[in-house]
Amino acid sequence: MTNKITGNYSTFAEHPMAATYFKYIDFLIKDDLNKDTQHLIDIAHAPMTTKIRNEIAGIMSALFRIMDESSDQTNEFIELGKQVDSVH
Repeated sequence: MTNKITGNYSTFAEHPMAATYFKYIDFLIKDDLNKDTQHLIDIAHAPMTTKIRNEIAGIMSALFRIMDESSDQTNEFIELGKQVDSVH
């Protein structure tokens, strides 16, 4: 599926924002919150459909809200937010 948001990527794992997504998964695993990480990995590698795109968009939106709301300089998401900002 090709559109202005997903580009020519057949899966989200190919998208430039996938690095941020997978970093989030790494945080979950590190903090022993990896119960649903396999599902997150699976949808990143699934063919890009509207359903998959909407699910990933919801996850990324929540991640960006966490990064924006963080003011604690020790928070791992602060560094992740800086990396995302440098891409833009």
